[in-house]
Parts: sequence; structure tokens; C-alpha cells
Amino acid sequence: MRRSILTLALFLAAAPAVFGLQGFPAYVTLPPGVILYDPGSLTVEDVAEVEFPLGEGKTVTQRGKHYRSYLKFGPDEENRPVDRTWKEWQPALAASGWVVKGNDGGTGFTLVRKVGTAESWLAVRLGDYQSPVIDLIEKQGAVAALILQAPKPQAEKIGPKDDFPYFGKPAGAVLDTTSNVAEPLDVTVGGVDRETVLVGLGHVVKYYTPPASLSRFEFESTYRDALAKAGWTVKPLMPGTKLGEGQSVVAHYAANGRNLWLVAGRGADNSNTGLIVKVADLGAEDWGKRLDTGCRLTLSGVTFDFNKDTLRPDSIALLEKAKDVLAARPTLQVEVQGHTDNVGGDDANQKLSAARAEAVRKWLAAHGIEAGRLTAKGYGKTSPIADNKTDAGRAKNRRVDLVRVGCKG
Repeated sequence: MRRSILTLALFLAAAPAVFGLQGFPAYVTLPPGVILYDPGSLTVEDVAEVEFPLGEGKTVTQRGKHYRSYLKFGPDEENRPVDRTWKEWQPALAASGWVVKGNDGGTGFTLVRKVGTAESWLAVRLGDYQSPVIDLIEKQGAVAALILQAPKPQAEKIGPKDDFPYFGKPAGAVLDTTSNVAEPLDVTVGGVDRETVLVGLGHVVKYYTPPASLSRFEFESTYRDALAKAGWTVKPLMPGTKLGEGQSVVAHYAANGRNLWLVAGRGADNSNTGLIVKVADLGAEDWGKRLDTGCRLTLSGVTFDFNKDTLRPDSIALLEKAKDVLAARPTLQVEVQGHTDNVGGDDANQKLSAARAEAVRKWLAAHGIEAGRLTAKGYGKTSPIADNKTDAGRAKNRRVDLVRVGCKG
């Protein structure tokens, strides 16, 4: 009996003293004194992806529920060597079933814990000996896909307190404000578009406070998939980036008589920097009224390949609308005007603007508008409508206008 008690005492003395880390599952155990650097900065997300080092330059990405925080060693100790820290941390984690899976050859370690069918991954990055950081992924099965309704054939009435019906909002998000912006919508994706792309004559912006548990990865991946399945064309990510790196979702819908552009972005993870959804409804713009009451109609959203007169595919819906406006006014004579920004020489811009105006004229004539009603002319960079010192200003100046012949004002 005395030997059993002595054996138990020796075992308890040899076992590391461990404590569950505040805010994390109880099986994330570390030595005494290790605490969150700031409890308010703890990240807990329903779905995210984390890259784990395995060694020899190899990594593996795991997806699931995500916990992340910086740590500190306590009030009396800030700096300590990595080898000393790891010598204390590894046994404490092993006591809860964590097994070392790999490391980056330096200060980053990967551990795995399996209990039945449950599997968790832990990345420990000791960094420069101060404020080490840990990431925990609890792997999970497939998440139910989001289903969005396609836009209806007729434009919906959307009030300031309403969500966009074809986008909705993430569960738990709260609509804060709505604003109407009398400017084109920027639908540029860097690395995909070689210059700024603006569409529409105005757009609507809705600002939300999202739940802290909604990661950028979950938002971007979920809505990209859902929009594509609902018939939207989703522009690709900037080359060299991944989901979850803060890229806005940019999508175009051109079906059922609708022409919508949408830009949606999630702010920084675990913050209330917000969720913003912007929509330009080009199909709802009253181009006929603009042309009847004014001399000029800018075809904002009719765009071309970089430095060419080749119409981009997403321009077709707008050209269809321009065709319908002209068909409803069979006596109207129109000059198709091409304009450029101020980048490049005068001769090059003149030729490019003329070629782009001619491309639009040919398209309209090929789709039912009497050719005798249409003329085309390039004005190069001589008639800017915005400041050429900014990307947005230059984008506004690169345009095609329909101008009523003989109209003054």
C-alpha cells in the first residue's frame, strides 16, 4: 500500500503542471503563467483555413472552427529563448494528447490531437520570443451550402432598411445604414483588370455589422459559390492571393432582362470593421429619359480590352439596353463618340477612341439599328469629364457616349 502511494506521488511530481488556456477548448493545455496577450483580441471563427508547417518547406492547410490568439508568459517575464519555451510547452500539450506532427525548422511547430473521430490541429509560433501566437483548427464535416435566389425579371423595390433580396446577409449580421451614391461603381480586380473599371451611373451601399465568428474566408468562399450557382459571373481573385485574404467578391448578373453589378467585402477578422455590399442596377437606369431630356448619354459600363477596341463580354448587356433605347426612338440620329484618358500620345488616343466608337456603332448596326442613323467619331483625350490625375478620373474619361445629332446644351 505504501509503495502504491509512493509510486503515485512520484508520478504526480513528474507530470507537468498544466492549465487550460482561457477562451480555448479545455484540451489546449499550457504551463502555468501563460495567458492571452489581450482577451479582447481572441479570434473565434466558425469556419476558417490555417496553413500548418510540416518541415522541409512542406505545409498542409486544414479547415474548420478556428481559434487564434497571441500569448504572453506572465507579468514577470516577457522574453525567453525558444528552446526553453518549447521544452516546457511540449510536455504540457502532450499531457492532453497532442502529438508533434512537424515544424518549420525554426520557431513554428505543428501538433495534432485525435480522439475518436474528432481531429484538431494546433500551430504554435514562438516567433521572436515575445508574444507567441497559436492557431487551433477543429476539423469538421462539410458545411451546408448557402442558396441564393436569382434576381427577378423586374427590378425589386429595396428600401433603406431592406437587404438586397438576391444577396441577403450572413446569419447574425445587422444592417446599420444604407446610402445612395451618385457615382459609378468600381468593379476592378487588381491583376485581372489592367486598368480601373467603373460601371453604372450610381449605386447603393449597405453597411452591416457582422458577427465576430464570421471569418473573411467563410464569407468569401460561401458567397462566391452561392452567387455562381445563382447565375452570377464572379470575377476571379487577384493572382497570387487566396480566399480569406480580404478580397472583395465582385460579380455580374446579366440574365432575365437584368444587369446588376455587385461588390461585397468583409472587414478584418474578429472585428466590427464591417461588411459592405454595393450594387449598381444598370438595368433600372432610365437611359431613354436621359437621352430625351439631354443631349448626351454615357454608356458607363461598356468597356474594352486594355488598349484595344475589343468589347469585353460584360458590355453586351449594356449594348442590348442601348439598342432597345434607340429602337424605341426610330427617328433619332446619333453620333457614337469615343473618348480616352490622357495616358499616351495624341495620335494613339485619337485612333483608339475612333476605333472604339466604331466598334459600338458596328455592334448596334448589326443588331437591328439602321446604320444610316448612326455615325462614329473619336475625340481622343480632348473632352475629359473628370480629373486625369486619379485612376477613377481616368476610368470615367475612357468612355463611349451616345449624342443626339443637332442637340445643343
